Amino acid sequence: MKRNVMYFISNFCVVLVVTGFITMQQTEASSIQLADAAAAQKETILSHEGTATVKTIDMDKGVVKLAHGPVASLKWPAMTMNFKFENSALMQGIKVDDAVIFTFIKSNGDYVITHIKSSQ
Repeated sequence: MKRNVMYFISNFCVVLVVTGFITMQQTEASSIQLADAAAAQKETILSHEGTATVKTIDMDKGVVKLAHGPVASLKWPAMTMNFKFENSALMQGIKVDDAVIFTFIKSNGDYVITHIKSSQ
């Protein structure tokens, strides 16, 4: 009888340990999936669109100053600020005092124009 009790207790303990191990692996896998999803969300580059009037263009520095209207996606009010552009071809045909529609992203702490066109 004592032998049957010991056998039952040892088997019960093995079942508990195996169940705990499986649960830990599932929890760890879920944590990894959540971390991967969060990283993917951070990597998603959000672009924003606005309308503006071109105030200055500095082709050497790759900077354009725009007096833009409100940017709803960032909850920005209308203001005048500098934007970078990495490709000078984007600015071809754009001149001071042009009304423009532009798209930009935040990259390395700077706001960078990815698309700009005259709205005239």
